[in-house]
Amino acid sequence: MKKAFLILLISAAGAGAAAQTSLDECIRLACDNYPQVKEMSLIEATGNYDISSAGMAWIPQLSISGKASWQSQVVEMPFEMPGVDFNIPHDQYVVTADLTQQIWDGGATRSRKELSAAGTDVKKKQLETSLYSLKARVENVYLGVILIDRQIELNKLLEKSLLRSKEDASAMVSEGMALSTDLDQISVNILNCLQQRSALESDRQSYLKVLGLLTGRDMTSETLVTPETTSVEGSYDFSQRPEMSLYAAQLEQSELQLKQINTQISPKLNLNLQGGYGRPGMNMLSGDFSGYFVAALKFQWNIGALYTRNNDIRKAKADAARIELDRETFLLNSSIEAEQKMNEIKKARDVLTQDADIISLRKRIRETGETQYKEGAIKMSDFLSLLDEEYKALASESLHRVQLIMSIYDYKNTTGQTL
Repeated sequence: MKKAFLILLISAAGAGAAAQTSLDECIRLACDNYPQVKEMSLIEATGNYDISSAGMAWIPQLSISGKASWQSQVVEMPFEMPGVDFNIPHDQYVVTADLTQQIWDGGATRSRKELSAAGTDVKKKQLETSLYSLKARVENVYLGVILIDRQIELNKLLEKSLLRSKEDASAMVSEGMALSTDLDQISVNILNCLQQRSALESDRQSYLKVLGLLTGRDMTSETLVTPETTSVEGSYDFSQRPEMSLYAAQLEQSELQLKQINTQISPKLNLNLQGGYGRPGMNMLSGDFSGYFVAALKFQWNIGALYTRNNDIRKAKADAARIELDRETFLLNSSIEAEQKMNEIKKARDVLTQDADIISLRKRIRETGETQYKEGAIKMSDFLSLLDEEYKALASESLHRVQLIMSIYDYKNTTGQTL
């Protein structure tokens, strides 16, 4: 019975505990929840349709046509032959079925398929690039909540210190060792502390609502895990940035466009089968309805593409050169940004080291001031000032720690390193 009770107690405690969520999980949820992500499947479907349509060029093409006409003149023989009657009617009818099978297209169909697949890849890479900025938005909101949580914790510690000081001051007032105004000063500071906490909690709820909209999950009952201040690599390798994959896909597309230009001047060879029924048939001198059949090989070479070939090639090469320039510009700007982010990381680490010393000194000064107040050496206002300075030092340390985490994530986003 006791064992069952303990199991129920542990289960109830586990159910009541707030679920923990990491920053990486929030980023994953945001990427899955973002409406634009659904565009990826649409891009793939469209690309498959284009490739399938291009492959239809190798399927025999069937066309059916019919014609009824009346002619003012028909073929007439300039002489008469005994026993032979040339009676070609002025009203003529014909129904034909043409079946064309492509035999050789100079690689045009294959080029069209490859270019369609490359275009799909470019669109997907463009979408991945636009989604990459979503990570930074999630990080800013997430770390904003972490900072507020830390400030709320410090605010509660300050309230406890003030309440403890109020108890000490109340005892001193009762003994005639302090003025009643000292209690009023502490009460004002406690009210200010509670007012500040109320504002912080309101900001926290606002941040959590934004995070909930981004992730598609109610985050109000979630406990956000503070990310670790991991080490970062100093080398700038941007190969994992989605922009680099986009540039590579665009260059591949440009290369395939050059290949397609070559297929435009290639000859085409088709097999054509035609069957028909009409009056007259193949025998133009007969006035009767008859069927007929024609099989032919058709060779076609459109040399008109030669006129614009050089301009098309220059245009494709110019597009490739522009893409290369965009890639070089991106690498340069990213290198500059990465250097700035690395400097921010170093600066944040140095500041945090100094924060530890400042907090230690502020704590010692505050403890000395507390003793001095009890001994009547300083006023309550002086002691409260010392307490406020210690609180500010702790708040600054929290801000700097979150700034360090943000700088690390900004640096990894800039360089494309795995978070």
